[in-house]
Amino acid sequence: MFYINKLLLIIGLASVLIFIIVAHLLFEITNPKVNGLESSYDAIVILSGNPERAVVGSKLFFDLDARFIYLSKEASIIKNYIDPSIKKMIYEGYIDILIQNNIPKDNIILFGDDNKSTYDEVRSLNKSNFMDMKNILIVTDKFHIYRTKKIFSEFQLPMKTDFFYIENKTNWSKDKNSLTMVFSEIIKCFLYYIFHDFDSYLSYQS
Repeated sequence: MFYINKLLLIIGLASVLIFIIVAHLLFEITNPKVNGLESSYDAIVILSGNPERAVVGSKLFFDLDARFIYLSKEASIIKNYIDPSIKKMIYEGYIDILIQNNIPKDNIILFGDDNKSTYDEVRSLNKSNFMDMKNILIVTDKFHIYRTKKIFSEFQLPMKTDFFYIENKTNWSKDKNSLTMVFSEIIKCFLYYIFHDFDSYLSYQS
């Protein structure tokens, strides 16, 4: 009986600890902290995962007088349900969006070979040639900012790195897609804390 009570106590304490951690992550993910924007940036960096990032990044390119757009090279194929014979890589789709939004092709720089996770992206970006740039702006989604900032702090890029997120237009707690994204990020945060580069241990994560 003593051992059963001790086991129950341990389970109870572990449950409380997990609840506290989840509550903390939930707050941080849904209330990301970012610095105010500077008047200009040497480069806008667009992480893969949501084509709207390319649209927003295009606007920021002009608004913030940027020199380049660094685009994550995710070499997965976009699924074409209308005509499966037409194959286009995800990064090529992003390039199309950038060009449609008047970004000169010569100002678009791909980084990485086939980034399959945020960790891949930051690691690839860290190996890029930034040509003595002083500052860059990372563009991603609101619920992605918290984990992204953690990964960037691990690599410590040599230039000032700011973050910009696409504002979520709905109340995340009442929107199915937002709820899915938030709890997916909580799981990925746990995996990051345990494994860091968890793609080396598990299936690829976006």
